[in-house]
Amino acid sequence: MEEKDNSKLSKENESPSLWGMHTLISVVITIAVLIILATRVDLRQVWFEVAASDKRFLLLAALWHYGTYPVRGARWRRSLKHVSGQCGYSRFGLLVFFFMFVDNIVPAKLGDIYAAHLARINCGVRRSAALGSIVFLRMVDAWLVLILAVSASWLIFSAAIPQPVTWALVIAALLAVVTSVVIAVFVMMKHSVPVWLPEAVRQRISAFQTGMFPQAGEIIPVLFLTIIIWSMESLWIFFLARGFNVHLGAGEAVFLTMIPVIATAFPFTPSGAGAVELTLFSCLRLVGVASPLAVSLTVVNRFIDFWLHIVLGAFTWLFRRKIGLWTWRDKPTLAVDDPEMLTSPARKENTV
Repeated sequence: MEEKDNSKLSKENESPSLWGMHTLISVVITIAVLIILATRVDLRQVWFEVAASDKRFLLLAALWHYGTYPVRGARWRRSLKHVSGQCGYSRFGLLVFFFMFVDNIVPAKLGDIYAAHLARINCGVRRSAALGSIVFLRMVDAWLVLILAVSASWLIFSAAIPQPVTWALVIAALLAVVTSVVIAVFVMMKHSVPVWLPEAVRQRISAFQTGMFPQAGEIIPVLFLTIIIWSMESLWIFFLARGFNVHLGAGEAVFLTMIPVIATAFPFTPSGAGAVELTLFSCLRLVGVASPLAVSLTVVNRFIDFWLHIVLGAFTWLFRRKIGLWTWRDKPTLAVDDPEMLTSPARKENTV
C-alpha cells in the first residue's frame, strides 16, 4: 500500500514533458525563420540607429516592461488566494518571470503547463488548480487585448481598417471566445462531472474548477491589475519609440502593443517568434514609421522582450538554489492532496 502511494506521489510530482521532439522541431523552425529575417536586415543601419538612440528612453522602456512581472505575479497570487497561502506576491512574480522565460523556448504555450508545475513544487498549489487560474487569467487578458486592439484600430484607421489588421482582430476574438468556452464548459460540469470518469480525473477536474475563479472580493483587484499590466506594456512601447525619436499617440502605442501580442499565440514557435517580428514591423509601417527605423525598432523590441528575457531566465536558473526557486524535479512537491485543502480559504496570510 505504501509503495502504491509513493508511486502515485512520484507521478504527481513528475515535471511536464517540455523538452521532446516537438520542442526541438520548434526551435529549428524558429532559428530558420530568424536567420531568414536576419538576412533581410541591414545590420549596419540598425547599429547606426541604435547608436543614435536616446538610451535613457530605452532603459525606461525595459524597466516598464520587466516591471510588469511583479504585477503579473501579484495578479496570479490574488487569483489563487483561496487555494494556498504558502507563497507571497514576490514569489509569484518570480514564478511568472521564470515560466515566461520557459515559454520563450518551448512552443504552443507549453510554458503555461509548466507554470502550473512551478506553482505546485514551489507553493503547494495543485497543478490542476493552478492551470485553472491560468486559463481564467488568459481569458481576462484575451478580452482586454481584444477590446484595446479593436478600439485602437478603429481610432487610427476608422472604417478603413487594413485587411491584415482585421485578420489579427478576428484571431484575437477567436482566442477570447475559445478561452471563454473552456471556462463555460467547466462551469457547466461543476455539478455534473460524469460518474464514469476515474476518481483521479474527477479530482483534477474539481481542482481545475476550484482554481478557475478567484474569490468574489478578488475579481475587481484582478481586473484592476490586468489594466495596469497592459497599460505598462503600452508605455514600454511608447518609451521605446521615443528612444528612436518616434512620437506615438496613445492609440498608436496601444495598437503597436496589442496586435503583436496576438501574434504570440502562433503555436509553432516559442512565443510566436518570427510571427511577432513580422507583425510588429508591419504595424510600425502602418502607423507611418519609415522602413529602416521600423526594422531597428523591431530588433531592439525583440532583444529586450525575447532575447534578454532568455538570458536573464538562464541566469535565474543558474542561481535558483540561492534564491530558493525550485524547477523541474529539484524538490518534492509541497502540495497537499487533501481535497479540503482545495476548497477551504487559505489559512496563511500573504507574506512577501
